[in-house]
Amino acid sequence: MLKAFFPAIVWSLIILGLSTMPGVSLPQSWADLISFDKLAHLVVYALLSFLVLRALSKIEGLNRKNLVKTLVFCGLYGILMESIQYGFFPDRYFEVLDIIANIIGSFIGAWMFYYLHRKKPVAR
Repeated sequence: MLKAFFPAIVWSLIILGLSTMPGVSLPQSWADLISFDKLAHLVVYALLSFLVLRALSKIEGLNRKNLVKTLVFCGLYGILMESIQYGFFPDRYFEVLDIIANIIGSFIGAWMFYYLHRKKPVAR
């Protein structure tokens, strides 16, 4: 079981490292809010949810229950990372838009995994 989750665990630790690195200042304008930072959150959490759903699917199969588990885990992990930044790292900020980007990325990654691994109907 641990073998199935190994890539997801490693990626979670990478996210932890990235989330606790010294931060940059808050954006100066609304245009900066939709920036590389938000795109990075989307991509990082898309990969996390892809890896988590991959692990769960190897163990229990691809089903709705595992999809929900994946999305809940990734969403809560994103909130936890923002909370850790706020509580323990003075140069980092708790940003609701980051959480939204994390959740959207989680949905994208789970959808990508589902799309790539769904059972395809047999052509007649």
